[in-house]
Amino acid sequence: MEEHIINLDYPPKKRWEFLLNYKEEINALLQCYLNDFEEADFIFENVKEYKELFISQEYLEEIDFIASITDFSSDQVLIANLYYDILKFYFGCTAFAVNTEYGMLHSRNLDWHTDNELLSKHSKIFDFQRNGKTIFKSVGWVGFIGVLSGIKPCKFSLTLNAVLSDDSPEIAAPVSFLLRDVLSTCDSFQEAKGKLENINIMSDCLILLSGIEKGDKVVIEKTPKRFQTRETNKNHIIVTNDYKLIRNNLSPDNGILQATSCGRYNRAEELVLKEKPQSIQDCLNILKDDKVMMGITVQQMVFNNTTGEIRLIKTSD
Repeated sequence: MEEHIINLDYPPKKRWEFLLNYKEEINALLQCYLNDFEEADFIFENVKEYKELFISQEYLEEIDFIASITDFSSDQVLIANLYYDILKFYFGCTAFAVNTEYGMLHSRNLDWHTDNELLSKHSKIFDFQRNGKTIFKSVGWVGFIGVLSGIKPCKFSLTLNAVLSDDSPEIAAPVSFLLRDVLSTCDSFQEAKGKLENINIMSDCLILLSGIEKGDKVVIEKTPKRFQTRETNKNHIIVTNDYKLIRNNLSPDNGILQATSCGRYNRAEELVLKEKPQSIQDCLNILKDDKVMMGITVQQMVFNNTTGEIRLIKTSD
């Protein structure tokens, strides 16, 4: 699997210079995201104030560089990076963490509406390093600087699932940037858990966080105003696209992701209980089950939290 080093010792505008070889890919991906915002002029009208309040100078400089090698402005690149927070109803997923004799395995299907399999074909692994050593790794796409799926080797991993609540949205930093911050700055499962529970977010989300010890696996359910942390005494924990602890008055049939969430959750649990996964391949077999995998699945991945290994399958292959 193609993997790129992001050298955090470099100034922000130099970290992504390898993207010079991917201009066509980035343009296609950015256009794909922005097509969904054609009727949302208010987003562009307010982006200047938003980035001054909530986007760090470091990330703005990274965005500026990406814009400089594409056909899009810095504001357009930033808005594309906010896709989850603005249009999360396109974005699903099934994820689970399970203890094995080889350590904690953290697995996920990334389900995301896309045309022409763009997101799947252009999936890559990014290795964020300081002083020549890996700080964390993420699975994403060129031109996207945040994190939806990431691992801090020998520490923890995290993945983001979409969910909808009846809470009103808040103006806050984008979730994908906050997840990158957690991977960059937190040094343990407990530290990451505390930060994820207490940070303000723009939109609803479910975060599966797993560490390296047997009990280190939780689902942090969040709305812009509330959070509940779901723990378990079982050997595994599963998350799809519905709240288990947070009280929510929104209809469970609000969109395909919510309507299929319970079915995917129940099937994944059935398979985990039927034959406990012991390897990365066992986990992938569950992700590939026809009652777990969706037609919009673009990535399938398994993290070994102890070794830092990532197995990534692009469904377009």
